Amino acid sequence: MLYLIRKSVKKKLFIILCAVLISGCNQKKNIDLSNESSWHLGWRMIENTMIGDFEKAEPQFDSLLSHSKKMDFKFLITGLEVKLKLGKDDEIITIIKNQKQDIQNKICQSQVTMSFAPCLGIQKEKIENKSLQLEILKMYLNDQASRGNIMLDILKKYNIDSTEIKKDNNGITIDTKNRNRLKEVFKEYGFPNRKLIGLDAMNGIFLMIQHSDGDKAWQELQLSNIKNAVINGDIDGQSFAYLYDRIMVNKGEKQFYGTQFSKVDPTNKIVELAETEDLENLDKRRQEVGMMPIDMYKRFVLVEL
Repeated sequence: MLYLIRKSVKKKLFIILCAVLISGCNQKKNIDLSNESSWHLGWRMIENTMIGDFEKAEPQFDSLLSHSKKMDFKFLITGLEVKLKLGKDDEIITIIKNQKQDIQNKICQSQVTMSFAPCLGIQKEKIENKSLQLEILKMYLNDQASRGNIMLDILKKYNIDSTEIKKDNNGITIDTKNRNRLKEVFKEYGFPNRKLIGLDAMNGIFLMIQHSDGDKAWQELQLSNIKNAVINGDIDGQSFAYLYDRIMVNKGEKQFYGTQFSKVDPTNKIVELAETEDLENLDKRRQEVGMMPIDMYKRFVLVEL
């Protein structure tokens, strides 16, 4: 009888142990964040970083590191910025070392990380035409200065004298000069790529095209170039989204990614999108091109204005 009781107890313990192990395995499977959850968490981290709440942003980054199968690069580099602000240099080094070599190379091109030990042996981005790069960067600086944005990080990174910046109050003169020069550049070199002039200058080219409403036909012709640049990794996906929407709205058609607004009233906290296709799936499309959720975008627009 005693033997049977012991046997029964052992059987129950075995069943319980199996249940615990199975539960543990299921928990491990469920611990990974979905792509959508990672996207929302990453943008909340960026939002907290932008308002200077690094203490709240850090655990969000740590959660992304632990539970995301593949982290978007902008979330990774923002998280490293947060660690830097909080003086967590040792953690930054560990995180860099734990990345694959291609991601390490990309990380180490950033001003945030290039001085850390794992980055010291990694070569900086090689540029084929540095004189053209510098010219495009100065045009980019002029574009932004005319809109009230003095890009100190670009000035410092490329050692450009701030007295070289030219601006006008409404941006129209600068936009015309930049557009005319870009036409000459494209005629001589074709549409530039990152290898020719670098990522920062490519971002500048996109924004100058985005601000080329003075020649809408030429602006629309550049859409295919921007799309190809995104496919080749020379510009990020949201650049295509912004240009596509701008062109559609200028033509009186519906936008697709929700980047353009018909009304912005900061006093009454009203933000209304320009006519937009398939609003129900808007956030899904924004996620696909690396953009923030539309509700967060609306909050940023109110703050910026």
